[in-house]
Amino acid sequence: MNLKTVEALARARGMNQSDLARAAGVSRQRVSQWFKMDEARDDVNLRSDHLRDLAAALEVRVDDLLRPLPLVGEGDLIRIETTNLLWDKLYPDLVAFAIDAGKFRAKAMARLVQVYGLFASARMLGEKVWSKFPEYKKHIQPTYRKELEALWSLRESRMSR
Repeated sequence: MNLKTVEALARARGMNQSDLARAAGVSRQRVSQWFKMDEARDDVNLRSDHLRDLAAALEVRVDDLLRPLPLVGEGDLIRIETTNLLWDKLYPDLVAFAIDAGKFRAKAMARLVQVYGLFASARMLGEKVWSKFPEYKKHIQPTYRKELEALWSLRESRMSR
């Protein structure tokens, strides 16, 4: 199983290592060992029944636990996205940002829309990007906000026809 994926999913669900241990049917000490292993290793071997129980608790498929999540790890893409989305340290990392964006929190949605625009953000998060625009637009820098408001108004007028 991919540890960074499990860690990110657990954070998104508000689960700690004890919760993961209960879900997987292993000791808390074993889970602690997973995360203390050599940082060069991202994968841990786990019995199939434990893996299945952990996937159920995290509300994902078993194969989702076996591969890395996009943008969770290292590399040039991570550095670029971190610069684009976390330039002001509003969020500690991309996982925290993604969790808030997935929960449609205003500041995360505003940041996503400001960086990627309304259309691309809607492809990522769905139609709520459009419907919640009036709620989060105040968090967008004024220059961008004005342009986005014009685009949002145009789309709204076409949708009401």
